[in-house]
Amino acid sequence: MSQRPSSSPTPPARRTALVPPASAASPRAAAGGTDGPARAAVRRRSLIAGSALAGSALLATGVARADGEKDSRGAEEDRPPAEGGTGRRAAEPRTTAVALRDAELVERDGHPVRRVVGHPAALVGITWDEGDVEPAVSVRGLQVDGAWSPWHELEVAVDLDTGVRSSGTEPVFFADVTEVEVIGELDGADVTEGLYAHLIDFPADPKQAPMALDEGGIPADEVARERAGEGRGADGTPADPADPTASQENPERVAEESAAPEPQEGGEQSSDPGPSDGGGATGPSDGGGTTGPSDGGGVGGTGTRGTAVPALGPVPPTALVPRDLGIPGAPTLITRAQWGADEGAVRSTSSATALQSVVLHHTAGTNNYSPSQAAQQIRGIFDYHVRVLGWADIGYNVLVDRYGQIYEGRHGGLTRNINGAHALGFNTGSFGISVMGDHSSLQASAEAREAVMQVAAWKLLSTFLADVHETSSWTVGVNGTRWDRGTRVTLPRFFGHRDVNWTSCPGDALYSAMDDLRWGIQTRIDSGWRYHLRAFVDHGGASTLGSVLMSAQKEGDHTITRLSDGLIVSGPGLPARAATTTDSIRRSWRPHWGRPLEDVVHADDRYTQRFEAGMAVRENYRNRFVTPYFVDVPLTHRYFLEIHDLHEQGIIPGWPGREFRVKDDTTRNQAITFLYRLLGSPRFTPPTRSPFTDITPRHAQYREVTWAHAQGILEPYSDGTFRPSRAVRRDELSRFLYRGAGSPRWSPQRAYEFADVSSSSAYATEIAWMADTEISAGWGRWFKPGDPVNHERLAALLTRFQGVIG
Repeated sequence: MSQRPSSSPTPPARRTALVPPASAASPRAAAGGTDGPARAAVRRRSLIAGSALAGSALLATGVARADGEKDSRGAEEDRPPAEGGTGRRAAEPRTTAVALRDAELVERDGHPVRRVVGHPAALVGITWDEGDVEPAVSVRGLQVDGAWSPWHELEVAVDLDTGVRSSGTEPVFFADVTEVEVIGELDGADVTEGLYAHLIDFPADPKQAPMALDEGGIPADEVARERAGEGRGADGTPADPADPTASQENPERVAEESAAPEPQEGGEQSSDPGPSDGGGATGPSDGGGTTGPSDGGGVGGTGTRGTAVPALGPVPPTALVPRDLGIPGAPTLITRAQWGADEGAVRSTSSATALQSVVLHHTAGTNNYSPSQAAQQIRGIFDYHVRVLGWADIGYNVLVDRYGQIYEGRHGGLTRNINGAHALGFNTGSFGISVMGDHSSLQASAEAREAVMQVAAWKLLSTFLADVHETSSWTVGVNGTRWDRGTRVTLPRFFGHRDVNWTSCPGDALYSAMDDLRWGIQTRIDSGWRYHLRAFVDHGGASTLGSVLMSAQKEGDHTITRLSDGLIVSGPGLPARAATTTDSIRRSWRPHWGRPLEDVVHADDRYTQRFEAGMAVRENYRNRFVTPYFVDVPLTHRYFLEIHDLHEQGIIPGWPGREFRVKDDTTRNQAITFLYRLLGSPRFTPPTRSPFTDITPRHAQYREVTWAHAQGILEPYSDGTFRPSRAVRRDELSRFLYRGAGSPRWSPQRAYEFADVSSSSAYATEIAWMADTEISAGWGRWFKPGDPVNHERLAALLTRFQGVIG
C-alpha cells in the first residue's frame, strides 16, 4: 500500500484554467494584432483538437511546472517569446559562431566569465575541439528588458541512436537576448579559452497551421458520452450501451508476440518479464470490467474499473517502430525524432545528482485513439507545454500509450536524471511516466501497465535503487504542494502525482493499481540487467562511488555507468569493473580506454588512474590519456608516466626494440645530451677544437657536450677528460641540473642533514638545492651522492627538474 502524507493542509482554490487569459497572452493582443483574444482562443482550441484532448481534460491533467517556475501570472524566463507568440514555429535559424578566447573576460561572483556582445540570440550552444575534455558549462543572457536570465547549466549532447557523446552542449533557449555570458570550468579552473559559442537567431518565424484531427478520432462530446457508458458502433457512430461486448485481447497472444530477449553482455541473459498482464499484478486485460465495442474504442462499459483495451493489441504502428537505443535493460521505445518533436522549440534541461523516485501520471485525454494518433497527442502535449505554458520542453520523461508503446519525453538523455516539469516541488530527482488517456474510471490497458512496469523497473535498477519498497526523503522547496515549504517528506520509490500535488492524477482507476504495479516493478527489477549493480555493491556502493549520474549505456564496444564519485565499465564478454574517479576523468572516458584497473590516485597536484589501454592523467588543469610505448615499462611501473612524457617530448627516445632499459646506468654523455634536449636544444656553434682530451669534433654528441662546457654546466676532470661512457653519479647529476637551472644562490645547510654529505663536500650547495626543491630528497638520512643514476631514476629526476624550472 502506498505511503501517504500524514497530514494535508486545506487545498487552495482550483484555478479555472492553466492557460493565461487571452488578453494577457501577448503585448500585441491589446493592439488587435494576430495574437489577440480571438487568435489565442482559436489556437487553444486547435491544440486541444489536434491532441485529441477534451477541453475539460486540461484541468485534470495535473501537470505541474518545473521546480522554481512561476505560473502565467508571474512567469520569468520560461515565458514564450513575446514577438513569436503562442503557436509559432521557428524558421530557418541564423547561427553565429564566436571563439570565446576573443570575448571579454570578466568576473561574476568569483567565476571567470566570457561576455559575448553584438550578437542577438534566441538559442545558445557551446562546443569545444574534438577530443578535448568535456567542461562544465553555464550560460546566461541579457534580456531585452535589461534583466539577466538565470544561469543555465548545459548538458553534453548525446546521440541516442549511437550513444556517442558530442563535443558540445545541448542548446539553451533564451527567446531574445542581446548579450551572452559563459562560464566554462573543469575542476574549478576556467577553460573558456578553448570554447566556442554558437548564437542562434530566428530572423523569420512563420505561423504554425492548426493541427487537424486524424481520421477516426473521437470528438470531445462523444468522449463525454462514452464516459457516461455509451459505446460506438462498427461504423463509428454512438452505439447502444446494451450492445454485446467486444472480444478481448488474449494475454497469451501478447506473450507470443513479445520480442525474445537478446543475449546480454557478460554472457548472461535477462529473464523474460512474463506476459503482458504484469505477472498477475493487474489481472487480465479486461480489468475485470466490461469492455468497449468491437472497434477497440478503448472506453470501458458501466464498471468503474473497466480497462481501456487497445484496438490493435500489442502490434506496434508500422510508422513508429520502437528502437533499441543500446541502453542495457531498457525497453525499446519511440524516440523524439520519430514522434516529431520540434527540437528548435525546446530549451535546455537540467539533471539531478541522484534519482529518488518514479512518479506516475495520466494525460487525462481521450482513451480512444489509434496508434498514429498517439504520436499526435504527444505532439499536442509538447506544443502545450512549450508554446502555451512556456516550459523548456514536454514535462514528462516518458509517455506510454494504450498499445504499450513507450515514447521518449523530455530531452536531455534517458540515461541521465533529467529534471522534468510534472510534479511541482518534486521534479528534481524524479522520473515522470505518463500513461496517455483518462484513467479516472477506466483502468489502463494491460499493455500500458506492462510498459509502465518495464520502464520504471529499468530506471530504478539502472540507478541502483533495487528495492521499489524503499522510501526516499524530500524537502519541499516551493509553495503549492501538499505540504508547507521546508517540510521534510518521506515518499515511496514509486508514487502517484496526487501523493504530492493537489490533483486527481493519475486517476482513481490507475492509482488503485499502484500496489500491484509496485509488485510487478519489483519482479522485473529482480530479473533485470544487474551486472553493474553487482560491481557497485562489491566496490562499496554509494559510500564509495556516490550516486548514478548517467545509468548504463553502450559507448563503442563497452558499457559505462557514470557516478558522482566513480564509474563502472564492462566490455564484450568481460565482467564489470568499478572504480572511484574524478569529475574530469569521468567526463573524459572513451571506449578505447577500456575498464578501470584501479581507483584514482592523488599525489600532489596530479590525479592518475590506470585503465586497460593506458593511464588517465589530470594535472595542471589538463586531462590526457597515456598509452604504453616501451615494452619494458608497463603501466604498473613506478615511473611509467615520467618515462612516457620524456619520450613523447623527444628528450629520451629509448633504445632499439622499443626498450627503455630501466635498470641500466646512465652515462655522463647521455645525461648531458638529455639535459640539452630538455632545455630546448638551444642554438649553438661547436668549437673547432675540443675542450676535452678524450672526445673530438667527430663525437656523436659533440655539440651537446661542448654546449654544456660553454654554459659552465660541465668542466673537464683534472686530466682534461670528459669520460663520456662513465656512469654519472648522483652528486655529479645534481651539479649538472643546478647549473642548468642558472646556479641560483642557495644555502648548503640542507645537505649537511644527510649523514653521507660532509661540510667539506664540493657538491653541498647542489645537493641542498636538489633536496629543497624536492627534485631528490634522498633516502631518509642518506643522499648516496656516489651512487650511479640508472635510466628510470634519471627520468624521475629530469621530470621533477622540468617542473622546477617551468
